Amino acid sequence: MVTRDRHGRRNKEKRKKLHIGKGVQLDLRGEGDVWLRCLSDHSVFVQSYYLDREAGRTPGDAVHKIYPAACIKVFDLRQCHLQMQSLATSAQKAAQMQAAAVAGVSGLAVGAPRSISAAAGIGVDDLRRLCILRLSFVKGWGPDYPRQSIKETPCWVEVHLHRALQLLDEVLHQMPIDGPRAVDAGDALMGPQDGSNETKTIKIREVNQEIIE
Repeated sequence: MVTRDRHGRRNKEKRKKLHIGKGVQLDLRGEGDVWLRCLSDHSVFVQSYYLDREAGRTPGDAVHKIYPAACIKVFDLRQCHLQMQSLATSAQKAAQMQAAAVAGVSGLAVGAPRSISAAAGIGVDDLRRLCILRLSFVKGWGPDYPRQSIKETPCWVEVHLHRALQLLDEVLHQMPIDGPRAVDAGDALMGPQDGSNETKTIKIREVNQEIIE
């Protein structure tokens, strides 16, 4: 029985790897912009705040389908930096206004209460998501697909962008949210330090777990 189960799992993993094929290629350009090339014979699906903005979608709301042989920009470092600065500033101001309202200071608690509460609720994890690319192979997920979570797809990976996480660490120290908190970027995807272009081809060795560069 155990042997049959193991054999079934191996066959299932082989089928997944056949669908993944050559996977994807990530090109790091400039200081940290990222372009994705689909090398697989099947589409890949990407969660990208940059593509959300380009498509006029709410940030984090969409999953974008990248067709075979397509090469598309999926991350813009400058845009990410500006967005994290804006969110951090909004969160800090909202927290100050909430504190003023609790203290009963007149003239400080102005604005729409819901928007203030939403801004004050922005945390480090929300800002960190700006520095992460998530992608799945063969099957999509999210509001436009039957699978609501990326974890329900056959195979998926997260790419942590080192330079963006460094900038986030700087932003958090300049405008602390609940006190300065360092971002651990030690195991993140390294970008070029000399300003040159760099290409990394990502392949899947173990489904949902290990990434080979």
